[in-house]
Amino acid sequence: MPPRTGRCLCEAVRYELGEEPGPVVNCHCQFCRRAHGAAFATVAMVPTASFRLTHGADALHERVTEGVGCRAFCIRCGTRIYNRPESAGGITMLVVASLDDPSGLAPVMHVNVESKAPWYEIRDELPRFPGLPPGSEAALDRGRDV
Repeated sequence: MPPRTGRCLCEAVRYELGEEPGPVVNCHCQFCRRAHGAAFATVAMVPTASFRLTHGADALHERVTEGVGCRAFCIRCGTRIYNRPESAGGITMLVVASLDDPSGLAPVMHVNVESKAPWYEIRDELPRFPGLPPGSEAALDRGRDV
């Protein structure tokens, strides 16, 4: 299978992944909600070492929030590309919507629902966790199988 690729809306930033993304989650934390302007962000765990920027290093900006981590976006069009939580070690939380072809990827759970938007009602049967699920630190270390 060829590597997955992704980009921002204006195509100034492009990347490829050296391996398939790990678990996909809907994150309801206040930082994701505010940064995306949405009820939640759908992200996939990928080992940081497998993320390779192929174009647009000058257009990619990492905004660091102390105690939280960084969020990367295109400075030209504002497209969110990834998050790197401080607690995640070598894991990048890739914004699934930035992938050119997200086929075969679907959320497996909702996380950080303790800070979910009060006006949003989760209507699916996926597992829900107030923060990260128990034992997820090990999954973050591996980037797979929460």
